[in-house]
Amino acid sequence: MDFKLFISTIALVLMGIFVFQNMEVVSVDFLIWSIQASRIIIYLTIFLIGALVGWLGKSLRML
Repeated sequence: MDFKLFISTIALVLMGIFVFQNMEVVSVDFLIWSIQASRIIIYLTIFLIGALVGWLGKSLRML
C-alpha cells in the first residue's frame, strides 16, 4: 500500500471521528460579531482561513 494513501486514510478516519464528536452548536463572539454554528463548521472555517493565509504567504515569497 502506498504510504501517502495510508496516511490519508488514517487522517480521514480521524477527521470523521472528530466530526461526530463535535456536532453541537456553540456560540462564538469576536469583536462585534456573534455567531452560532456547529463546532465543526467553525473549526473547518478556521482551518480553511489558515490554509489560505499559508498558501498566500508561500506564493508571495516565491515572487
